[in-house]
Amino acid sequence: MAEIPRARMSRPKRVRDLQRLVHLATAAVLVAFVYLTPAPGSAAALVVRWAALPILVMSGVALWKWTTLRRMWRRSRTRP
Repeated sequence: MAEIPRARMSRPKRVRDLQRLVHLATAAVLVAFVYLTPAPGSAAALVVRWAALPILVMSGVALWKWTTLRRMWRRSRTRP
């Protein structure tokens, strides 16, 4: 398998900044949902329940355990 040149790989700071941005953006959607309280069953409620909340949880775990996840991913790529 061809190696990706280091210049094209994402830098850790850029990845971390993107994770933070996604996490903060979905948190803002969740805060708006809580304070604006849309009607049950509305499109906003469905978006928060099935998209924003799972994204918020996954991005939080990625921020928390990024080094462990990256190590696991690298190990799985090197095994034949």
